[in-house]
Amino acid sequence: MIVRGSVIVVFLISGLSFIDAQKTDHLNLPDVPSRPEPLSATNEKETTSTATTTTTTTTPTTTSKPPPKSTTTTTTTTPKPPLTTTAAPVTTPAPAPPADPEIVTWNSSCIMVRMAAQLNFSYETKDNLNAYGLYNIPKNSVVEDANCEHNTTQGLQINWGPKEAQHVMSLQFLKNNGTFNLTMIMFTIPLLNDTFSNAKENQTITLVHRGPLFAAPVQMSYHCTRPQVFNMTRTIINDQVVGTLKVHDVQMEAFRTPNKTGFSAARDCDSTETSDVVPIAVGIALVALIMIVLVSYLCARRRSNSRGYMSF
Repeated sequence: MIVRGSVIVVFLISGLSFIDAQKTDHLNLPDVPSRPEPLSATNEKETTSTATTTTTTTTPTTTSKPPPKSTTTTTTTTPKPPLTTTAAPVTTPAPAPPADPEIVTWNSSCIMVRMAAQLNFSYETKDNLNAYGLYNIPKNSVVEDANCEHNTTQGLQINWGPKEAQHVMSLQFLKNNGTFNLTMIMFTIPLLNDTFSNAKENQTITLVHRGPLFAAPVQMSYHCTRPQVFNMTRTIINDQVVGTLKVHDVQMEAFRTPNKTGFSAARDCDSTETSDVVPIAVGIALVALIMIVLVSYLCARRRSNSRGYMSF
């Protein structure tokens, strides 16, 4: 009973405390805490009831979103091969070969020559290399000198080009046993920049060919229309070929009668030269055969006539 009474007393005290708290709250009076009376009870815990004014503070709830995951996109770019522009090879056009040489006539008191001539020879370049070039004997070349005093040898010198660099062609003829021939032809060619721009400076080419060439009887001329090619060497005694001489429409005559105009009758290079002994021998053989046939015929006829008389 004592316990129950204690509980009732506590309940009443709690109710009075609640009513007082309501009144105080209504009159806006400061809260006066009430000290509850201690309860003594066996095996029970002491209960303290405190009137508490609860102030609810609404704090906005901020929902923190997790930071977005960083997505790293790896783009693999295959590098394109660099554009290589292959430049077209620069080709230096080969120099155009000179035109065919012109036919030129050179005349002195004892020698007359007519031909078209072209040289093809090797020379040294500025880079110390060997090169080949074609060179035509020009139409403006003139007779510079002639040797007509000797009865067995005669010569002709033909010049062209500037005075400080004269180009020379020399011809030498020999007479023997009623015929003449060209025994030597020699060229001296200074290489000028206007014709050989890549040639080493101060270079002069000497080309020689030894005959005999172009043989013909004296008081006649040698003639040949078709092209002919002859090897050329550096010196007279050298056998190493360093170039060629090409000629065509050749006609020449040496040991001429002074003040004679024009060429004498020509012996052509393509004419057949048959010895006079052959036709004479053939003629004699034919005559002998005819005589034998004629004698045989007369002998046979005489015999037949003799047999006819005996039959009577």
